[in-house]
Amino acid sequence: MEKAKNYAFMLTLAVMIILAAIYFTFNGVEAPSYSEIKVEKGDSLWSLAEEYKTFHDMDEIEFIKWVQDENGLITTKILPGEQLVIPVLSVKNDGGLQLADGD
Repeated sequence: MEKAKNYAFMLTLAVMIILAAIYFTFNGVEAPSYSEIKVEKGDSLWSLAEEYKTFHDMDEIEFIKWVQDENGLITTKILPGEQLVIPVLSVKNDGGLQLADGD
């Protein structure tokens, strides 16, 4: 009888863990979507960090390391025409009305 209670408890616990895993996997929370830019002539990772500094909370070194890691860059050298993901949240445009700040 004691064995049956232990098995029932273990089975209940396993089912609860599986249900929790499914819930947290499909709870509708999306990963952040980051902006993608095209590298222009004269751009460097340092100039991009400076250009976008108001859109992220990183210092230059953190920005550069993030861009390297996310884009699989081995060095800090970037070339015109390359597409890079940068740590700036992208804004989804759903085609709705976008209001300007009215002064």
